[in-house]
Amino acid sequence: MGKELLLAIDIGTTNSKGALFNRKGEEVASASMRHQVSHPQPGWAEHDAEQIWWKEFLEICRTLLGNAQVSAGDIISVGISSLTPAVLPVDRQGKPLRPAMLYSLDVRAEQEIADLNKILGKDYSLKANGRPISPKSTGPKMLWLKRHEPEVFDKTSYYMGAVTFLVYRLTGSFVADYGCYKLAGLPFSIKEFGWDERVCRECGVRKEQLPELKFATELGGTITEEAAKLTGLVQGTPVAVGTGDFLAETLSYGTNFTGLPQISYGTCVGVDNGNDHAAVLFPDIDPASCMSSIPGGSMSNGCSVIDWMISLISGVNQQRIGSDELKKFAESVPAGANGIVVLPYFNGEKAPFEDPFAKGMIFGLQMGHTPADLYKAALEGTACAIRHVLSRNPKQKNNAVVMGGGINIPMLLQTVSDVTGCRQTTLESYNGSLVGDAFIAGMACGLFTKRSETNAWVKAADTIIPREELKSIYDRKYQIYLELYERTAELMHR
Repeated sequence: MGKELLLAIDIGTTNSKGALFNRKGEEVASASMRHQVSHPQPGWAEHDAEQIWWKEFLEICRTLLGNAQVSAGDIISVGISSLTPAVLPVDRQGKPLRPAMLYSLDVRAEQEIADLNKILGKDYSLKANGRPISPKSTGPKMLWLKRHEPEVFDKTSYYMGAVTFLVYRLTGSFVADYGCYKLAGLPFSIKEFGWDERVCRECGVRKEQLPELKFATELGGTITEEAAKLTGLVQGTPVAVGTGDFLAETLSYGTNFTGLPQISYGTCVGVDNGNDHAAVLFPDIDPASCMSSIPGGSMSNGCSVIDWMISLISGVNQQRIGSDELKKFAESVPAGANGIVVLPYFNGEKAPFEDPFAKGMIFGLQMGHTPADLYKAALEGTACAIRHVLSRNPKQKNNAVVMGGGINIPMLLQTVSDVTGCRQTTLESYNGSLVGDAFIAGMACGLFTKRSETNAWVKAADTIIPREELKSIYDRKYQIYLELYERTAELMHR
């Protein structure tokens, strides 16, 4: 018997990554690459599905198979996650008809959201999904296509997200998991636990244009002969249905941390206030349990704002500032960033409040401020946003488990602990989406049979403790942070 390796690949907003894991959850090989989001018009956010989703999947797959210690026959199953939701119209052969529109980064369907609320009633989505219609929802974007790109709309045979598109290319199966569409909302209904016929009708979408819904851990299909030639994988290799990156990452925490807030440090920071979202990945889910949850969610901004700030202050030197210098920057500036307050709403905001037209702000600048002050302020602004989301839990806990590539940003975790007063526990493997993908792949091929088996993979690495002496400083700054948005929101919408 071979090594029994699980192939995990995640296609994110700004990077794609993959890894091979053995049955003990140990990483055998890894690869990654970066890409950009296209913004052809203000408020639009798109990916070229062929050039980013499919091409990068192939390149990562080939890179991993190029490892001298790995052969295609060792891979017993494939698990995929991606940014979610996305709306990609394709023709009958699965060929994209236009670039994919990306979750709440793309706010073009503002009018369609308003019209659907008027037609359906504002409480319709709340009753069906426990959440309002928003820029994240796929239904309004489908209606936008009907109104603004009728030639594309008329040619569309299927609507796909990134995972659906990749699984289709690999297996020929047109499937998606309940979890992705639970997060997306209408036209998926948690109440019906399936497609909402009335919403489909109002958006001009036929149910046969939407994927067959299954659980992420189920078998989506097997590698076809054509896909085997392109990827180097063995024909017949099982491929899981797969899910969104956030849900895969949530699964990677195991069950020992259930009930604790979970913070995912990615391009958009996700803050879950203790809900067990990963439960929807498994067939034994009770749909009624999805209707009530503690408010949390994925912010529209996060590490992307800090990365943007680093790029701005690096421009002075024409060379990107390294981690060691950034750490010195953060340590050299006192708590409060010498009066600078950053509202990190540079891509609007969706958690803890829904405002796609919120604007970012750098408040309190004076001539004596330095690049170090700006870096510190960006860290604190992100931390204040996380505190804002955590505060929505009426029984807020002061412990959280964290993951994501952003944990490597110098002094970010310490700043978040200082601002929120929350102890944070990091895990040894911070690529949580890949860990989740690998476990999903193992479930799909029968290697694993129950969710609790993930616990053997989860190992705590470090604990970040808030500095009590900074509490009063950050309590004052947080109040200024909150008041800045309250006082300027009306101006932001003009």
